[in-house]
Amino acid sequence: MSRKSIRATLLKLGAGLTVITVLTAIVLGPSLTVQGVPVSIILKFLQDEPARDAYFSENKQGLHNRLQELGVEEEIKAFYRPQFSDETELDQHIHQIFYDATGYVGKAYRVNAAGTLVLIDRHYEKWYPLAYQAGVVVDSFYENDTHYVVGPDGITAPYRQVAKVFPIRTLKQLIELKPVEDSLPEGNQL
Repeated sequence: MSRKSIRATLLKLGAGLTVITVLTAIVLGPSLTVQGVPVSIILKFLQDEPARDAYFSENKQGLHNRLQELGVEEEIKAFYRPQFSDETELDQHIHQIFYDATGYVGKAYRVNAAGTLVLIDRHYEKWYPLAYQAGVVVDSFYENDTHYVVGPDGITAPYRQVAKVFPIRTLKQLIELKPVEDSLPEGNQL
């Protein structure tokens, strides 16, 4: 067999596999995934040169940033949301998929010995939304393996210190009192 006929055969085989893959994706639709990633998102990734370049050059942070710009994380979350009742568990599942596919570890996670992502501080994930709703904090950031919160007065402190003063139970009580405070005339606040 000549080199030309081998090459032609390989090209036909490659084209045939591509057609089968595309037809399978069309027939199975949005339920088809590869390593947990919906095929529609893989196709979106493959069409984006900066994302491909970051992936093949092993630029994990660059790839993560580009996927954020493309809205990929939200698309994958939308795909998996019906399977999860807890947003934190959904987020961890999505980040595990990203880690398995790219090696990227989100700043809120660490990798255990089994290669599974573990949320650095699950308590923070429950505490912060309540603290924000209660008006105890107005912002937060993560730096040097520590969650920091910003109070309404602009003071920044490690969240664990603030959480000792305002545990979840206290935050829930503050939230319950909030409508009562808001309805009182000015100067008559509790």
